Amino acid sequence: MDLHKQAYGSNICLFRRLARGGIRGLVANGTTGEPSHLSRAERVAVIKTHRAALDNAGFQNLPLIVGTGVSSTWETIELTKEGAEAGGNFAMVLPPGYFKSSMTNTTLEAFFTEVADASPIPIILYNFPGVGGSNGIDLDLSLIAKLAKHPNIVGIKLSCGNLGKAARLSALYSQDEFAIFMGLAETLLHGLTGSGISGAITGLANDAPKACVNVYDLYAKGDLEGAKKAQKELSAAAEIELGGGIPAMRYGCAHYFGYGGESRRPFQSITDEVKAKTVAWLDPLMDREK
Repeated sequence: MDLHKQAYGSNICLFRRLARGGIRGLVANGTTGEPSHLSRAERVAVIKTHRAALDNAGFQNLPLIVGTGVSSTWETIELTKEGAEAGGNFAMVLPPGYFKSSMTNTTLEAFFTEVADASPIPIILYNFPGVGGSNGIDLDLSLIAKLAKHPNIVGIKLSCGNLGKAARLSALYSQDEFAIFMGLAETLLHGLTGSGISGAITGLANDAPKACVNVYDLYAKGDLEGAKKAQKELSAAAEIELGGGIPAMRYGCAHYFGYGGESRRPFQSITDEVKAKTVAWLDPLMDREK
């Protein structure tokens, strides 16, 4: 299968819609993109497709973050270099979780330091204990704070949802020194108002980018009441991230915009019940999105 050619047509439609929806950056091979279901060659092809689609749509300056974390230091470095060559501006790296019992703070510090030392692009740490690649590893505050001092480690995505951890990190580093992104849409405004985050990297933005951006923009303009109202609407739809998961988010794109398709196996096709729930979650946001 030539993934690059097959995906290009639908991807350029998706990326154009996301960029025009006001997003500040895009992730290739993040969790929603199912990188664990792709071969190494496919992961590189996905990055090239993202970059070409953005460039051809007139968004050459939109930053592209590429997911490159795997279980070995060597392959993570190789994927990061390939990701940069394919058009990535930043690399987002999960901790290696296959041998979890051996992943002490010392080992994890060495892993991220060696990757950052070798990487031609800046590194964003990715803390997501709930996915198999991390195997339950939850990067602790002392380790993150130490890694944040590395000149080529510039931020973290906290899909752990820990707003307290975000607040403690923001007390140690300014946003210019170390950017903090939440991983769930439902925590966006809470993170902005109480934890000093820079924003969010969230799967829901694939279905509803304008709704996500609206919360941020209202907050940035000082309209806290408007931001609270927008966050309530977003949080109601954010049930799709945990209640429906990746297949439901894909279905949302297909249902409303005509592209997305099904997830790869072992994901199963979603039931009619989940399809109905997906529409119920997303429908209230669609007047803004279309």
